[in-house]
Amino acid sequence: MRKHPECGVIITGDFNQLRDNFMKTHYRFVQVVNVVKRGQAILDKIWTNVEEVYTPLVTISEMWSSDHNMVLLKHKAKNSVDTGCVRCTGPKEKATFNMALSVIKMEPLFRLDSCADQYSYYQRVICNLMEICFPTKIVTRHMDDKPWVYQPYASGSQTGSHT
Repeated sequence: MRKHPECGVIITGDFNQLRDNFMKTHYRFVQVVNVVKRGQAILDKIWTNVEEVYTPLVTISEMWSSDHNMVLLKHKAKNSVDTGCVRCTGPKEKATFNMALSVIKMEPLFRLDSCADQYSYYQRVICNLMEICFPTKIVTRHMDDKPWVYQPYASGSQTGSHT
């Protein structure tokens, strides 16, 4: 949790003999079992720091000759998705871009009269090179995925928008 503070943790089990107040005070975990499992007791518990990603517990009646109720903890459906465009920027693409930059002829830029024309030429050359060397790909990201699951969306007029 120190290395990845946004990680999700679930601890389940028989906490009958364990004083578990430290779970709440030191780790800010929430105990999500709130239904009686045997007689008037909650025997098994589920502690988590990501209770918001689960649906409310469902109680399942006893099975066979057991006098224990069971609980079902289900992850919320990942039905909200976002798609976007990212640029492939791996080592191979960077090496290709570096090599392409080294062979580009910039003499036409110096023959232009105005700074605006020079800037426009330079931007056109670099943007075309980026389109070739750093291709785009469409990714689908679930809204509750952690940031490290996919690259961030690329910025720019053609590749930064996501729908």
